[in-house]
Amino acid sequence: SSRETYMNSQLEVQLNEYRQLSQVLAQTKEQYKQVSSGVTERSRLLAQITDDIETAKTEMEDRGSSMTDGSPLVNIRKSLARVKTEITAMDVRIGVVEHTLLQARMKDRSNMQRDLHQAVT
Repeated sequence: SSRETYMNSQLEVQLNEYRQLSQVLAQTKEQYKQVSSGVTERSRLLAQITDDIETAKTEMEDRGSSMTDGSPLVNIRKSLARVKTEITAMDVRIGVVEHTLLQARMKDRSNMQRDLHQAVT
């Protein structure tokens, strides 16, 4: 037992140092864990912001190219030309219908006059 007491007294300094270093290690691990979670969150946020920036860049490039290539203007002009053609075709159809209606009215009037003339005589 005296040998055990002697060993304990000789190692007491090293044991106390070990306990202190263990506490420091535990505190350092906790700090690392907190900092690590902050880094993970910031990395996720950075990835999201990078995604948003790429999306905005793509939209800006699309808008820029559509403004410079003039394809929307060409499409509008084609649509206007098609509408004008359709209006002309409708005007022709309206004219044909009006002419047909006028002929039918004149034929009816002629038939009524003939029937009236035959009824009088």
